[in-house]
Amino acid sequence: MKSREVYLGIGFHRNVETVEIESAICRFLKELGMELEAVKGLCTADFRKNEEIQEVSAKFGIPLFLFSRDEINSVDVQSKSAAMKVLNIKGVAEPCAILGAKRNKGGFKFVKRKSFDRKITLAVVT
Repeated sequence: MKSREVYLGIGFHRNVETVEIESAICRFLKELGMELEAVKGLCTADFRKNEEIQEVSAKFGIPLFLFSRDEINSVDVQSKSAAMKVLNIKGVAEPCAILGAKRNKGGFKFVKRKSFDRKITLAVVT
């Protein structure tokens, strides 16, 4: 899967280390045959903004886009997420990636979602 511009949604549990997020992103992109340079935004929920995600954004040189619960719940998502029960939102990775693409590209075509170590979920939107 090759694309010039993608947005990566990231949902993660508390106490996830920076290196775990970096590793999951690199593994996910490798599986998809994508380069890190294709990622134009890291997208997550505003309540997930922490030092670790900010470090990943800075290290990779990719802007961080944050979305509110209301914005997240306005998105139609393909997959079910445990976040609905725990956080009262439709998800984090998939809806945030969609919101990032809509805000910056005006739309999206494809969503691919994957969980890593039951602590990090990533979704890519082209």
